[in-house]
Amino acid sequence: MQLTKNWSVIVVFCLSVAAFMVALSFVVSAEEPVRLVYWSNWNEPEGQARVIKSWIEDFMSKNPQITIEAVWNGRQNQTLVRNALSTGTQIDLIDANSDALLSGLVKEGQAYLLNDFLAQKALDQDVPIKEVFLPGIIDLYKQDDHAYLWPHIYNTVQFWYNKDIFEEAGVTPPNTWKEFLAVNDAILKAGYVPIAAEGDIASYQLYYFTYLVARAKAPGFLRSSVADKTGTTWRDPVYLDTARKIRELWNRGHIPAESVGYLWPAAQQTLAFGEAAMELCGSWLPIELADATGEDFRWGAFNFPAIEGGEGAVDDLEATVISFMLPKTSKHYAEAFEFLRFIMTKENQQKMADESLVGVTRRDVQWAEAITDGARAAANATTVYRSTDGAIAENGEFVSNILRSNVRLLFVGKLTPEEFVEKMANDAAEYWASR
Repeated sequence: MQLTKNWSVIVVFCLSVAAFMVALSFVVSAEEPVRLVYWSNWNEPEGQARVIKSWIEDFMSKNPQITIEAVWNGRQNQTLVRNALSTGTQIDLIDANSDALLSGLVKEGQAYLLNDFLAQKALDQDVPIKEVFLPGIIDLYKQDDHAYLWPHIYNTVQFWYNKDIFEEAGVTPPNTWKEFLAVNDAILKAGYVPIAAEGDIASYQLYYFTYLVARAKAPGFLRSSVADKTGTTWRDPVYLDTARKIRELWNRGHIPAESVGYLWPAAQQTLAFGEAAMELCGSWLPIELADATGEDFRWGAFNFPAIEGGEGAVDDLEATVISFMLPKTSKHYAEAFEFLRFIMTKENQQKMADESLVGVTRRDVQWAEAITDGARAAANATTVYRSTDGAIAENGEFVSNILRSNVRLLFVGKLTPEEFVEKMANDAAEYWASR
């Protein structure tokens, strides 16, 4: 009996020691330093990078156990990340264009699921953090109701215009395509170029095509056309009408003939210098031209006009969004999330909006005065859709190799509208047949 009792005491003692050691190890591990590695879509001198650097410094001062190392890769970030991950390089946090991430690392299964993190409380409000985002922006990038991206920079695609030229020409922002043509005629008559258009930026040229189709057939039609493996959808009358409308802008002199030879940023410089009235572009345009325009330049923006009888609404909006992503290979998801939660406070989001003059994804933040019309469009959007109606994220190779190249040929007059339709139908059928 005594031996049994002694063994019981010994067992209890050992279990107590074991429990103490487990508790001690947890305390020690909680205090162990964590090193996060962030690979960035920004170049270090850019305004967005400067704000992110200040976020990092402030976060580390408040969380001394966490160190964040930033690698400033610029726009090739996703490609560089993919190559680095394949060799086992530590990367805990990245950012890039959301559509490119969806069609790249997310589609390849290399992104960590964020649903649980988004349900946690915001740092500065007693609500789930997903509720501090602008409506619909997280859902826009979900895959099967799974969120892999954390949107943080919000660019609206609109016509950005010189208010002084509009006033001199006696016009106001149009709502319909018919009104748009009349506004352009009046601006031309007043001695100005109505539309600045780069001759070498295919993505800008694709904005016209995407919007015209979305206004006529509603968002989703272009995306479904890209996915049509027969290619027959490209013979729908909307595509011939869209192509003719694009060429009409050139034929009426609304886009000057010399634009064909423009190399970026030649066209937008004509806007900055007061020669042209507007450009269809993202809300990054005012910041790109800030040095050239000066403080007195009065920026405005209006949505792409509606098509008479079309199914799409004038408040439907194309957005170009930059998002963070956590690679699956990271061992520090929780710490990376704490940084993301930190940057989504109103104070930090307002800092990005104020110092970088860009749109942000938090709902209660005021955007810079130059892009106020962009903030209004984002808040009032009937439907927000991804670049090229979401087709890039789902079929990026088709958009890059077929649609973008053919739209560019159409835009600069190397294909007639009729030739464009036939080429798209044939190229699409051949593309899918080879897959």
